[in-house]
Amino acid sequence: MFRTKPMMIVIMLLVFALFPVQALAVDYSISDVDINAQVNADGTVDVTESHTYEFEGDFNGITREIVPKDGTSIQKFSGFENGKELNVERDGHLYKVFREGDDETVTIELRYEIQDAVEKFEDGAEFYWPFFDERNESDYEQMTITLFPPAPSENTDFTGYDEAYGAGSLQTDGAVRFEMGQVPEGSNGDIRVVFDAALFPALPQQDGSIREKLAEEKELLEEEAAVFAARQDTGASIGNGLIPAAGALLLALTAWGWNRARKAKQQAKPDAETFFVPKQKMSIPATLYFTKSSILTPAVTAAALMELVRKQNVEQLSEEQFRLIDRNTEFAHEATLIDLLFDKVGDSEYFSIKNLEEYTKNELNHSSYNESITAWQQEVAEEVKQHDLYSKHKGLRWTVGIIGLALFAAAVVFGILDLLPLMFFSLLIGIGFVAFCFYSPITYDGHVIRAEWKQLRTAMEQLDQSQWKQLTQDEKMRAYAYILGADEKSANQKTQSFTNAYSETAFADFGLFYNPVLLTGVFFAATSSTSTSASSTVSATGGGGVGGGGGGSGAF
Repeated sequence: MFRTKPMMIVIMLLVFALFPVQALAVDYSISDVDINAQVNADGTVDVTESHTYEFEGDFNGITREIVPKDGTSIQKFSGFENGKELNVERDGHLYKVFREGDDETVTIELRYEIQDAVEKFEDGAEFYWPFFDERNESDYEQMTITLFPPAPSENTDFTGYDEAYGAGSLQTDGAVRFEMGQVPEGSNGDIRVVFDAALFPALPQQDGSIREKLAEEKELLEEEAAVFAARQDTGASIGNGLIPAAGALLLALTAWGWNRARKAKQQAKPDAETFFVPKQKMSIPATLYFTKSSILTPAVTAAALMELVRKQNVEQLSEEQFRLIDRNTEFAHEATLIDLLFDKVGDSEYFSIKNLEEYTKNELNHSSYNESITAWQQEVAEEVKQHDLYSKHKGLRWTVGIIGLALFAAAVVFGILDLLPLMFFSLLIGIGFVAFCFYSPITYDGHVIRAEWKQLRTAMEQLDQSQWKQLTQDEKMRAYAYILGADEKSANQKTQSFTNAYSETAFADFGLFYNPVLLTGVFFAATSSTSTSASSTVSATGGGGVGGGGGGSGAF
């Protein structure tokens, strides 16, 4: 019993190590932020922030990062709810305000003082501050910032940057209100306000004019806005013609490709009334890879071993034991399978099911087994590739690929120009073109192979004994191997029924004792016991507003 606590600690450490931190994050949204900044005559600023959070699930509180500008500092930070003071912890520039709850909408009031926040010049006193910047990891659905002078200011001037540009309005007492609306995470929004210099008699005065600099800055911002608006109009004009045309071209290419594939598939259909085993164009594993799935199941591995018996590279001595009689194989993947089963698992001449069970129980062998199976699968895929069963259309693929990349570049431009609908459709259609550049339709010969083996699978479900007897021994072996390899669950009813009906006659001349349930099950167990997986995640953030200041909001 004394081991219980240490074991629990180990389990908890494993949970935190294996699961991403994001999985434990608090689910919330910030529906409203109202910031009131009272600028004082001594150059300090008393800030009151009201943050409304809508939480889903458990939470412990909210966070507020406030990075002061160079030469300033944050003092007297506190948090309240309905007038009740909350506990606050500070870690560098991050403040954690504790308020536990579950599925609630809460409004937290934050109060703090900015010291040395105002610079006085000959013609005015400036407050220039980033209440948030690109370090912010939360969206603000509605944000309002209001700056109040120490006393009514007769000559207030102001501007805003990025999200705050064009959002400011002058109030009757010389205050300035910035109504920004929705502010997305990672955005900047510095505000800059100049009040009457006489309102700050105790502040030391710097040489020079601030209003002239502010006027120049506002003029520059207006010019940039005008240029941006002109570029936006041009971009919208081009995009409104380009995107529909690109979409129409993509639809036309898709229709052409679909119609071409449909015709090739129809022409490749064999005579539905004639039962036959398709001619040997590829090995059975390669045929299964092409006609069924590129994921080669343990049933395919069992069918591949059966193929070696059919080709008389391997002799089956009993249900569980096999003997190698010829290493000269037709395909590289056959040699790889022989190396795995007879050289690694067996004793170079004999291989048995018990050998495989013992081999895969030893964890030291897992890597070797997986490497061999992976090499075998790759060589099967290589055999399929050599038959050129997919059309290349290199010229078409290059063309549509370039169009797709051009649309991605256009999406970047539309995003910069804040043309979000055009950006979205440009990305969407661009993805379609890039996907089409991988267009490799199955050739006519490929459709013939697929159709013939599909017909065989269908016919085998209700095959008459007389039809089966008309097949050659080689045809019976190939048909049987394909059916068993195509079956993902070797113990299902169809396979059992087919095995009972045809296995004896299929292998009469080979002296076989093939048991699909036993052999496929063993390969499945081997694959399961040697499978491993791993994952990892990495993340990083950074940012900064005017004068190195800024910050953002969050929760915990």
